[in-house]
Amino acid sequence: MNRRVFLYGLPTAALSAYGYSHFVEPRWLEDTQKNVVTGRGLKRPLRVLHLSDFHAAAIVPVSFIEEALRRGMAMKPDIVCFTGDFVTTDNDFDPARYESVLQMCSSVCPTFAVVGNHDGGAWSARAGWFPTSTYIRQLVTRGGVRVLHNDAVKIEVAGTPLWVVGVGDWWSDELRAPLAFANVKNDGAPVLLLNHNPDGKEDCKLFRWDLMLSGHTHGGQVMIPFYGPPIVPVLDKRYAVGLNRFEDRWVHTTRGVGNILGFRVNCRPEVSLLIVT
Repeated sequence: MNRRVFLYGLPTAALSAYGYSHFVEPRWLEDTQKNVVTGRGLKRPLRVLHLSDFHAAAIVPVSFIEEALRRGMAMKPDIVCFTGDFVTTDNDFDPARYESVLQMCSSVCPTFAVVGNHDGGAWSARAGWFPTSTYIRQLVTRGGVRVLHNDAVKIEVAGTPLWVVGVGDWWSDELRAPLAFANVKNDGAPVLLLNHNPDGKEDCKLFRWDLMLSGHTHGGQVMIPFYGPPIVPVLDKRYAVGLNRFEDRWVHTTRGVGNILGFRVNCRPEVSLLIVT
């Protein structure tokens, strides 16, 4: 290859890379499945669908979120968990359509959620968006989803008693672990913790839980081979993506469904099924 051919080829390569990162990978959903051993002696494996960071906006239409939910429900989950950032800002989405899409899950099996920093609160207010998460929490609730905001509930799923705990967003300074865990009994039932930002694990570590579900990072949106994501919005980068051990329990941080700024590189949007035993 001579110098002229190389230089002429640079714009084509740059356009191809731009097109892939903006128009291909952000819409290229990946179904993943991981096994989580809690040692709780469940009657049968529990199928947990974990989705996060939908970021409904002009660049992430509700139709794409619907596609992700359809793929997730095809995995036949026993329970569905959403871990926040349902929107990016306070516009560019159809609330009624969004609610009906969420009902695809909530009409079939127990569905729970927490809110993220984009959904409202101190962080969102500083950015000029929702000052509180009330609007998004009401929208999600109308979609049939139970929002746990520093709260907990005990249910039975697939014949197994299960505690589901949800905390407020850590960046928004709304994570109140003592309040969320106040009614959780030490009765041997597994505890599933929904916490948008994995850094919030430190606030919760004095309480009993087996598996924490988080999002927030988008997996970094750019993944460098043999290195990982160069930039992630968390302090503890060990929990930026994937299933990782935390002391005697587990943290799962999904790469999420949507994105910010409309690009992904080597970090496809993720529909996660966790097989919990």
